[in-house]
Amino acid sequence: MSRNPNIERAARTVAAAIVHGTSSDVALEVAQALDDAGLLVRPEADPFTVPGRNRTVPSPAAVAALADCRRAKYVADGAVAEVADMPGAPDVWAAGGEVRIVVHPRSLAEWKRWTYELGVGDARGDSTGAALVVRCTYGGVRARLIGYGVPAMYKAQLAQPAGVRA
Repeated sequence: MSRNPNIERAARTVAAAIVHGTSSDVALEVAQALDDAGLLVRPEADPFTVPGRNRTVPSPAAVAALADCRRAKYVADGAVAEVADMPGAPDVWAAGGEVRIVVHPRSLAEWKRWTYELGVGDARGDSTGAALVVRCTYGGVRARLIGYGVPAMYKAQLAQPAGVRA
């Protein structure tokens, strides 16, 4: 049993067209009967075929942004496997045409390993209070390495006496 409620109505319409049809073209009779019964779907008119309405052409900036997003998604998908064995429970995704790598290092040594592996050891990050955000390039696309808890670790290191630092 079909879930389409019009099946029975269509069958009756087809049967009536065949039995009561007067034309030698039975297929045309059936099609006309189905159309008259409102059982054929009419294609919707394309609003851009009306005179004066044109489809917009994407701007070069929009095309470039879409390409950046696709490249970032491709790189992020590959990075997931590459950083899986790194410390700090990495989470990788693409957003806004860049790769974002979020980590939760347990020590400054783990954080240094991240910056070394991504080649941003000398880059200066921006602290958001809870996290340190380092902008870099990863796999040829813009990236952000976001280390949660890193500012607190640096603060704790600076609070230690000079001879105690590890």
